[in-house]
Amino acid sequence: MINITISDYTSLIAFWAVFSRWTGILIQIPIFEDYSIPMIVKILSSLMITYVFFPYVSTNVMKDVVLLGHHAFWVLTILNLIIGLVIGFFVKSIMDVFVSAGGLITQQIGFGAVRYFDQSSSQQVGPFEKIIHWTIVVTIISSGALIPMLKGGLMSFETITAYNLTKLSNTPLFYLEMFKSIFISALMLSSPIIFTNLLITGVLGIMARTVPQVNVLMVSFIVNIGMGLLVFSVTSYEFFSVAYDMYIKKLGDIFQFLT
Repeated sequence: MINITISDYTSLIAFWAVFSRWTGILIQIPIFEDYSIPMIVKILSSLMITYVFFPYVSTNVMKDVVLLGHHAFWVLTILNLIIGLVIGFFVKSIMDVFVSAGGLITQQIGFGAVRYFDQSSSQQVGPFEKIIHWTIVVTIISSGALIPMLKGGLMSFETITAYNLTKLSNTPLFYLEMFKSIFISALMLSSPIIFTNLLITGVLGIMARTVPQVNVLMVSFIVNIGMGLLVFSVTSYEFFSVAYDMYIKKLGDIFQFLT
């Protein structure tokens, strides 16, 4: 029979706190947020990252353990999990810029019309949302943009701890500016398609008045989809270039705020 004795409770609790924070971050970042990825993969990835980074952050986390005491195990767990979820939510919010832009493009082109004509359709994510989302994810992974993300998560252990948590009380202005910029960015990325759709709608409105016998509704579906695909194919390089630069900038703003 094997007896296991824990000789250093402080290090054990600190390791668990680090694991809790990384778990909260990883389950929401663009790579692991997909529901098809098994939870065991996310947990093991978090455990591996915790094992690698623990020597570098253990000093700051142990200060929290000493400050709150060993009996505050669940307090430290919940605190670090919430901090990880908040950081992961910020990163996910940046990705939602591109998903929202894709949603606007889908609606403007007309691919979202199936939701109006087929109420039984449960598909809530259009083709452009998926294409844009996975293109950005692949670009982020292949370009090494995950490194500053991991660096920001690592530095959060120095700046967001239990003994200096009160320093984050004056932050509503940052949240307001961030989410306002997310909304404006989604509009900006989809603006070429929106402008094209407005132009087409205006032309078809004039046509409906001058040639009443033309079925403008059917013509609009064909023209919107055709012109939308054409405009997006022409502007796609600029779209993804701007989207990537925007992702890096906003990610830097978030972690600069955290540090």
